[in-house]
Amino acid sequence: MTAIVCDICKKAVAGARKDVTYIAMLDKDICFPCADDLLDATKQQMKARRPYLFKDYQEALVKNLAQMTR
Repeated sequence: MTAIVCDICKKAVAGARKDVTYIAMLDKDICFPCADDLLDATKQQMKARRPYLFKDYQEALVKNLAQMTR
């Protein structure tokens, strides 16, 4: 069994199963609560930038992921 640690909160994911207990986004492993926080932060940023392209959303998501995983 592989031990997975969330790259944002640095907590171990108990019973790690991909797409069930954690998400692999880009090269990071993220638990669901942190993934929700990441998506909510990106959503709030994109609300102020209407209309926007999907490329804008992707860039904001990658930027937020990089900031949260420092």
